[in-house]
Amino acid sequence: MKKITLLLIAILTSVISYGQVKIKPGVKAGLNFSDFTNLNTVNNTSGNEGRTSFHIGGTVSFKFTDLYTLHPEVLYSEQGAELKGIRINGTSVSDVKIKANYLSFVVNNKFFLGRGRFNLQVAPVIDILVSNENINDPSSFDFSVMGGVGYNFPFGLNVDVRYKQGITDLFGRNVGTNASTTNINDLVLNQVFQLSLGYEFDL
Repeated sequence: MKKITLLLIAILTSVISYGQVKIKPGVKAGLNFSDFTNLNTVNNTSGNEGRTSFHIGGTVSFKFTDLYTLHPEVLYSEQGAELKGIRINGTSVSDVKIKANYLSFVVNNKFFLGRGRFNLQVAPVIDILVSNENINDPSSFDFSVMGGVGYNFPFGLNVDVRYKQGITDLFGRNVGTNASTTNINDLVLNQVFQLSLGYEFDL
């Protein structure tokens, strides 16, 4: 973590010292359509369905060229799912909402097509768990990968459609270290589809 922090500081320092880079702070917010993989395999349920919630936060864009912009983001992101038909002694009792809310650090990379305003996005994401509901001993963080498309309007507004796939088990289990978690298909992973609106300010 210390090495990553030093690397980010070095990158930001070099970016700020490079006079041709255009820097714009911004804000963004939008909808989350989230779910977990394999959640019903660790619970006595008939299945699960997604949760609709939101994300909100701040951004900074570092435009190096017409083709590439580094666009880090810090977002509050509400995620989760809903367990359907929890069974006790074979009887369906109720549905239970599972909530996992994160502070997301997104190192977004935007690649613009043909010097235009459409862009392709790819990002590693570190999610720090800040609150949860109806989860027994969840992992305190998640590491995810994100990809999507976006459009930047000339007056500062931008629109993003993205998909985020977690690769860290919700309960912190590792494949191959425990007899009950040797199968990768048993892991419970975050999945989030995001629709966002953002605005960037001229300095």
